[in-house]
Amino acid sequence: MIPTQASYLGVPGLLLFGALLVVALTLFAYTASRRLQLLTLGGGEDDRTDHLLDRIRSVVELGLLQRKMFRDLYAGIYHVLIFGGFVVLAVRTVSLVFEGLYPEARDPFLPFGLWEPYLLLKDVVLVTTFAGVVLALGRRHLVKKERLDPSFDADLILCLIGFLMVSDLGAGAAKFVLFPETASRWEPVTLALAGLLRGFSPGLLTATYHGFWWAHLIAVLGFGNYLPYAKHFHVITALPNLFFKKVDAAGKIKSFDIEKAAELEKFGVSKIEDFTWKQKLDMFTCTECGRCREVCPTHLTGKPLSPKGFMVDLRKALYTDGPVILDTLTEYGGEGLAERQAARRPLVGGWIDPETVWACTTCRYCEEACPVGITYVDKIIDLRRNLVLEKSEFPKEAQTAFNGMERQGNPWNLPAADRDAWTQELPFPVLTMAEAAHGDVEVLFWVGCAGSYEDRAKKVSRALATLLTAAGVKWAILGSEEACTGDSARRLGNEYLFQTLAQQNIEILNNYGVKKVVSNCPHCFNTLKNEYPDFGGHFEVKHGAELVVELLKEGRIRLGERVDKSISFHDPCYLGRHNGVYEAPRELLEAIPGVSVKELERSREMGMCCGAGGGRMWLDEKIGARVNQARYAEIEEAGTQAVGVSCPFCMVMLGNAKTELSGKTEAFDVLELAAASLSALPVHPGGPR
Repeated sequence: MIPTQASYLGVPGLLLFGALLVVALTLFAYTASRRLQLLTLGGGEDDRTDHLLDRIRSVVELGLLQRKMFRDLYAGIYHVLIFGGFVVLAVRTVSLVFEGLYPEARDPFLPFGLWEPYLLLKDVVLVTTFAGVVLALGRRHLVKKERLDPSFDADLILCLIGFLMVSDLGAGAAKFVLFPETASRWEPVTLALAGLLRGFSPGLLTATYHGFWWAHLIAVLGFGNYLPYAKHFHVITALPNLFFKKVDAAGKIKSFDIEKAAELEKFGVSKIEDFTWKQKLDMFTCTECGRCREVCPTHLTGKPLSPKGFMVDLRKALYTDGPVILDTLTEYGGEGLAERQAARRPLVGGWIDPETVWACTTCRYCEEACPVGITYVDKIIDLRRNLVLEKSEFPKEAQTAFNGMERQGNPWNLPAADRDAWTQELPFPVLTMAEAAHGDVEVLFWVGCAGSYEDRAKKVSRALATLLTAAGVKWAILGSEEACTGDSARRLGNEYLFQTLAQQNIEILNNYGVKKVVSNCPHCFNTLKNEYPDFGGHFEVKHGAELVVELLKEGRIRLGERVDKSISFHDPCYLGRHNGVYEAPRELLEAIPGVSVKELERSREMGMCCGAGGGRMWLDEKIGARVNQARYAEIEEAGTQAVGVSCPFCMVMLGNAKTELSGKTEAFDVLELAAASLSALPVHPGGPR
């Protein structure tokens, strides 16, 4: 007898089950509707249905196949086992509900020919999912990872999942003994367990069957209603979050209409409801796995910012303020609504420490590591935009950089007229676009502020100029017409200054008909390539290392002089994680005779930031260890003579760390080493002729 055919304390089982199902579904519908209402509040969002194939691919690779989980093999195995259990047992759960509502039906749920194979798969998955739960608990309590904080919620959910597997097997085994005609060779695990129960009395078997059956269904319905309140809400939201993930260039920050924002007197995010629906979906989806902090430079050096903690705090703010936010919109708050609104904690300075907002280097390790497609940099920058443009609350050092960019076109606040002074030590002439014959320039060399003014970076500018000239490339610079791209201004939250600089630079570039640009600064490279198109600047942009590798492959230059150095390579965040350029600098190093390359333990996608990104180049580092010193210490451990870089900011930060730590490993830009390896002095007179 199926449990719903029985009577309990005079109440028919079918009535009891129906009432339980209605209550559970009603509660879930209410909670889900409240979550959906919170999700749809706030700022607008770009189209998230474009690039359909890329979105489907993300769901399959990252969601169904759990690709990122396998960076940690142990975690990958148990996640696949548990996730596979959820997928397969979803059908089982619905079939049990169907069985409860229609107890006389026989195998009604799948078409003829599929039911028996499914039963076999279900039986295997019950065991493998339970094994996954055991492995997961072992990882949390025995083979511990630093990224995993103690969590009652996680343990409760894992134990609940394990109980679902046990109760399903227990109910099935007792049923086989009570009703031998239902026993199936397609359920070998359940059949084997049934053999252990054959000595039980009919009463005990009935109690076992009914107890496990009801316990399983109650646990399923309770689990479903608990999910929206727990970190395991990602069971429901992870696949949608992956489908709606960012598919634009990783290094691109979303633009907004600055004039419209000024009219509304609203910039960035000041309240939790100001975030877009996708940003709030990220908050719902955070699994608290801690992968985001394993190579996070701020977490590793004792800053208040941990990506996991930041996302959890945002979610707490959303859940805590959710009722008053929704009551405000629906006007159901009653007389106490004004007091409840006034009692809300401010987002920054209440839920989020201001130091957390300013600590981020925007290195994007957190986003690269996240298995469910969460973004962090956009949220940090939205908070900064509000602090800078609306509240004028930002580190005082940032004002110096802002002033320099506004007045002199560079954050060093050095004269704009000296922007091309670095060319004076070159043995060949360098033309500006204004001096060049119209249409006679193959590529514009965007030198950047560092390459124009910072002593060490100027050597790299000369190296790239030498390589281009040796290859016979017709190139030119803007000279004093070039201004900062505004990368640091945008990432420090000063969107107004960024857009002013961007429009100024784009107008100049378009007036000269520039089509192709090369830059040795990954920050300039990223801004020109990914962000200027929003303002009408459409150019083919290459990093210096990329272009020189192309010239090598085309035979336009040859590297023949030996440079006898053992060298590691430090991946710049804005070249690597933001733009996926990992191979070009390494190919260039490997092409230089005498150079032996050793990979750092943390490299490529897992590389650690130098600490300069996100405008941090211009801010004091007052809390915890210095990021550049922590990274340099890792580089020293490699034991190489030198470390290669492809970013002037990285050069400055690692050079400073070498001095501060009295280190031995010297930093060189890969273009410097390539220029030193040129087989002969340049044979071309340089620039357009």
